[in-house]
Amino acid sequence: MIIIKNLLPITALCAIVVDGSAGYVQKPISLCSSQEGMAAPEKNATMISEPHKYFPTQIKHIVDAADAISPDAIGLPDDQSYPVIDISPWLNPFMSSDKEREDVVNQVLEEATTVGSFNIIGHGIDDALFDRLYTAARGFFSMSLKRKIRFSSGDNLIGYVANRNESVAAIHKSGSRKEQKDLRETFSMSSPPNNDGNVRGPHEFHNAMAEYIEQLQSVEKAIKQIFTAALSSAKGIDIPATYLKDVEEDATGLLRASRYPSTPGFEDATKLLPHSDLGTITIVASSEEGLEEIRDGRWYKVPMRKGELHVSVGEVYTMWSNGLFKNNIHRVSKEAKRDRISFPYFTSQGKRTSNPGISPICSDGEEPRFSRVSPKGHVMH
Repeated sequence: MIIIKNLLPITALCAIVVDGSAGYVQKPISLCSSQEGMAAPEKNATMISEPHKYFPTQIKHIVDAADAISPDAIGLPDDQSYPVIDISPWLNPFMSSDKEREDVVNQVLEEATTVGSFNIIGHGIDDALFDRLYTAARGFFSMSLKRKIRFSSGDNLIGYVANRNESVAAIHKSGSRKEQKDLRETFSMSSPPNNDGNVRGPHEFHNAMAEYIEQLQSVEKAIKQIFTAALSSAKGIDIPATYLKDVEEDATGLLRASRYPSTPGFEDATKLLPHSDLGTITIVASSEEGLEEIRDGRWYKVPMRKGELHVSVGEVYTMWSNGLFKNNIHRVSKEAKRDRISFPYFTSQGKRTSNPGISPICSDGEEPRFSRVSPKGHVMH
């Protein structure tokens, strides 16, 4: 049996195909608050009216509690393994069974509602592309600062940004002068790669990043379909399969090449301070370990094995799910024996539209915790 849900208006009309025959189920998506043309509901006692203040406070509280146990990250115990989920049944739906796709959804739902992160395999991206990507990035970052600055745009979201020119996690500082800016340099490209707003880097570097962005499109689509199915299952309502992708309309992703240097003398300077990503989901490739996250109340190292990608939940997905999906809190280790290259891909953070977004999706009788929000609205607040 293959179930196909096609995107229709907010009142979801879902085509269910079973052995070649089709039936139809009509059930509205339950939105916790109003859409256009409908009266806004009264705020309740649990409504979080200022998420731009709520999330920094939440993160600081959780980080302080984890640091009280130990500020240093450890590996998982021998009797535990880091969640690695094979998403290939969703990339090849006609080659997989309903049971296989359901198993993937259940695994993602478990991780998304507890820690908000997991690794994936079965994404279909060839190792040879990753090799070219890392080689080209190392070549670019090894150039002199004078040459790299030529690829700057004056905008931290496009082109080159030098070390200590950003402070992503402005809300959790130790007071150390060394921690006032992030210890990394970056080069960013928005999707699509031929976007006029992009800065074109050196030939090999540009081509590798462009090809990687193109291949990530099918991965992003599959992951958002899985999250949609997980949300539908948890809330007990019918949601069109591509809903979480389609509600973002023509917003695109942003790929960032990041180099975190190994820097003797800066052992106490965290490369990237604790934070959660602002958007929907982030997909990360990395050449080295160094990513750390809060899991079960304390800091743990995130294993990054060859061929795996790391997926983390951003704050917008937390709001759209009415708090069901947990925004993942992470940082980059201050301990590094050699340079670390990573490629985070921030979905919906490239070309941003004026789409007003959506209200939280709720189960029957569930009270809204957040107001209507879009990725652009939350990032730009």
